[in-house]
Amino acid sequence: MNFGIDRLLADRALRAPLAGKRVALLAHPASVTRQLAHSIDALAALRDIKLSAAFGPQHGLRGDKQDNMVESPDFTDPVHGIRSSASTAPYAARRRR
Repeated sequence: MNFGIDRLLADRALRAPLAGKRVALLAHPASVTRQLAHSIDALAALRDIKLSAAFGPQHGLRGDKQDNMVESPDFTDPVHGIRSSASTAPYAARRRR
C-alpha cells in the first residue's frame, strides 16, 4: 500500500497539474510519509510545489499542543479567516457579509 503523499512525492507526473499553482495542505499530526516525515515538510522540500497554506486542528498541525488542548499559533491564516486563540474577529466579519 502506498499513501497518497508518497505517490505524489515519487511521481512528477502526478504533481504536474499543480505546477505554478498555490497549493494548500489539510493535515493532522498523523499526516506522514512512509519515512514518517510530516507531509508539510515533504511538500515544502519539493521545488515544483508552491505550498502557500496549511490547515490543521486547533491543537497544532503536528500535534505538539495536544496535551492540554492549547491552541497553536502556528499557521495562523488571516487571509482565510481561520480563528486563532488571539481573536474570533475574522469569523464575525464573515458572518456580516
